[in-house]
Order: sequence, then structure tokens, then C-alpha cells
Amino acid sequence: MSATPVTLKAVQSEVSAQTAKSSEAEVKRCEDLILSYSRQLAKEKDITGIRTLVESIRSFYDLVGKARASKLIRDIVEHALTIDQGVGPALDHGKKEKIDLLTNCIGWATSNKREFLRRSLQARLIRLYNDIRDFTNAQKLAQDLSKELKKLEDRELLIEVSVEESKSSFNLNNLAKAKTALLTAKTNTNSAFASPQLQASVDMQSGVLYSAEERDYKTSFSYFYEAFEGFASIGDKINATSALKYMILCKIMLNETEQLAGLLAAKEIVAYQKSPRIIAIRSMADAFRKRSLKDFVKALAEHKIELVEDKVVAVHSQNLERNMLEKEISRVIEPYSEIELSYIARVIGMTVPPVERAIARMILDKKLMGSIDQHGDTVVVYPKADAANQFTRSLKTIRELTKTVDVSYSRTKHFK
Repeated sequence: MSATPVTLKAVQSEVSAQTAKSSEAEVKRCEDLILSYSRQLAKEKDITGIRTLVESIRSFYDLVGKARASKLIRDIVEHALTIDQGVGPALDHGKKEKIDLLTNCIGWATSNKREFLRRSLQARLIRLYNDIRDFTNAQKLAQDLSKELKKLEDRELLIEVSVEESKSSFNLNNLAKAKTALLTAKTNTNSAFASPQLQASVDMQSGVLYSAEERDYKTSFSYFYEAFEGFASIGDKINATSALKYMILCKIMLNETEQLAGLLAAKEIVAYQKSPRIIAIRSMADAFRKRSLKDFVKALAEHKIELVEDKVVAVHSQNLERNMLEKEISRVIEPYSEIELSYIARVIGMTVPPVERAIARMILDKKLMGSIDQHGDTVVVYPKADAANQFTRSLKTIRELTKTVDVSYSRTKHFK
């Protein structure tokens, strides 16, 4: 038999019944009722209802003390922030509701001088900004809060904020600032307690930066594996799945896709195989293994959110796509001295404009010795021997011209 749904009226009635003389058991019962109602609203995806709940029980916060009230508020807020709002207009509205809820709680904490609560809620707001891809606001708030936390020597919260600042900086293409923020987080993990969640977050961001800047995919894979184990150990399936996704990405970049079957068959990983994130990255891995540009482009189109909008993957998938396209072009034009652009595009399975741009880039990068005939819409490929001897012939011409100049100069002396 299912439990009777909790109502706001029942919660308010229970809160009103509490006084300074209430026993610990009574206060705990009231607290459990509040959290039960909050979870119920989260299941119903009612963020507005959760905000009403937070505002209507504020008399209870004074009764239980600052520390306990802070935890209660953070728990209720977290219930709201884990609500999946879907896609489209509902998603945009949900983002706004979540931001409004957090800013409302931050405002109350500030006006009531609940400084610890205010800072922890601001840290959560930074993470929310990153989650909804508002990286500019995330970075601005992170910078201000980091300065305050350094003065207070609140190392645990500083680690969390520094990791989020590193994420926003990476997504804003500021790798130098991303590295600096991550270094701050790592330094503080050496001198303060870091929860498994925090340590896994630090490992995850370390893997991201090693892969993006250093192109050290072996080290990145190790960091992502540590992050996966950390998130999995605390039941954080969402972040554990992301870590596994990036582990597979590293295997692609290391050209070790043949090892993926063994990796995904591991006991601790099997449960994650059906995740849309893993299905997406595996489709990219399969296309890369088969060296099929058509399948690779198809994978990016079908899994745009996971492979294109995720910058960690996009940084590498764009390079992979470019390299695969260039190899396909080289394969098609190799037997010819002149070939139509439309034929190349048709064989590769793409339209002419991106193929033409790729060929122009290859010519500029000296990967292809040739030229594009704009009038005939063809690619003229220079003979390899001519390309190799072009520099030698140029030097010979210069030497001959030098001799001519020297002879002419010596003859002019006789006219003086």
C-alpha cells in the first residue's frame, strides 16, 4: 500500500506545533516530514512548490539552530536542482526557476547573517551555472567567492569553487586560468580533507586539462579512471558515466579502440553501457575504428549534445573529423592529376563546399601539392617529382641569374 501524499498544509501545521520546548524526537519528526514533502515535490518536478516550502517554514530554521537549518535548506535546494526539466521551453523555464530558488535562498541567508550558508549556496549556484552552460556568470561568481574563501581559509569549499572555476575557464577557452584554478584545488586537497566527491571532481578536471592542452591521453585516462571509481563508490552515476565517456575518448585518441571491448566488459563498468552518453561515444569509436568518415559524421549528427556540445569531446572530435576527411580526400585524389570537386564530394559522401574548404586548407598546410581551378571546379594535383624538385630547380635558376649578373658587371668595367 502506497504512502499517503504529504501536503504543504500538513507540513506547516507540524512546523507551527514546534516550540523551544519540543523534544528532539518531535523536531526530528518535523524535519523528516519537511524532507519527505520536498522529495515528493521533486518527483512531481514542482520547483515552485519547493520554493514555497522553503519560504513557508523559515520559523523552523531559528528553532533548530544555524548548522542544522543550513543542512536542511541545502538538502531541500538539492532536491530541486536534481529535477530533470526535459528539453525546449520547459528546460529554459526550469533553469530560471532553479536560479531564482538559489538566489532567493542566498538573499535570505545574507539578510539573516547566515554567512556559512550563503557561501555554500553561492558555491552551488556556480555549479548550477556551469551545468546550464552559463560559464561567464559561473566564472565571475567563482572569482569573487574564491577571494573570500582564501581569506577565511575555508579549504574544503575553496576546492569545490576552484574546480568549478577551472571548468568555466576551460569552456571559455582560457586554459591558463583553468590550470591556475585547478592548481589551487589540488594544493588545498593536500592540506585539507576532501570528500570522495570532491577528490573525484579534481581528478576529472585534471583529466580534462591533460587531454586538452598536453594531449597526454594516457595520463588523462588514468585521471578519468580514478574519477570514475570515486564517483561510482558514492553512487554518483551521472558523473561516473561522464568519466567513463572520457575514458573511451582517450582510447580513441590513443588509437586503441580495439581495447574498448575489454574495458566495457569489466564488472564495475557493465552497468553503465546502456547510458545514452556511452552509446554516443561508442558510435564515434566504432566509426573511427572502421575509418569511416560517413559513419563518423553521422555519429556527430545523431548525438549532437554528447559529442558536439560537450566541449571536452568536441575539442578532439573536430580534429579527428578533420584528419579523417583529409585522409579520405588524399585517398580519392591519389590516382589523378586533375579531378572534379563534385566527384571527390560524391565519393566521400559530402557536399562540395566543406570538401573544397578542406582541400584549400590542405594546400595551405603543404599537405597537398596542387591548386584549385575555380573556373573548372577541379583540383589540379602537381606531380610528386615536380613538387619534390621545385626547390632544387628554383635554386638552380637563382644560381644562373647570379652568374649572368656577375658577367654583366665584369663587362661594364671595360667601358670605364
